[in-house]
Amino acid sequence: MKFKTIYSVVWYIFISCFFVWLISGLGYRLLFNDKVEQSRVELTQALNAYFPREQYLNASEVYESNRRTLFSKGIARNIRKDSSNKDIESIKPISGNWELIDQAKTRYVYKNESYRVYVLEDPMNDGYIVVLARNN
Repeated sequence: MKFKTIYSVVWYIFISCFFVWLISGLGYRLLFNDKVEQSRVELTQALNAYFPREQYLNASEVYESNRRTLFSKGIARNIRKDSSNKDIESIKPISGNWELIDQAKTRYVYKNESYRVYVLEDPMNDGYIVVLARNN
């Protein structure tokens, strides 16, 4: 008799934990997935506006970088070296009020009121990596 009681108590606890996990997981996916996707689209549009294909030779499509912020991930793009972009100083956003806040030999960081742009040298692909992320 006691074995059946213990078994049914454990079974009900397992089922209730499973349903709590299922409801919270689906709720998070339905409520917050739209904000993440909207943030990703906004960052991609900003990256395309500040680093247009006409001015920079893009070596890749937009992808998610390793830089993560509280609300969004950074969006990155690889840029090839060409005659107009031979050094890292020439890679900068083309529009807006950008301020150079950090400078190193292989990294430049620009900032405006909404975004930060990280320009990094990419020695493996002989080019640059441009990462755009929202200011926190």
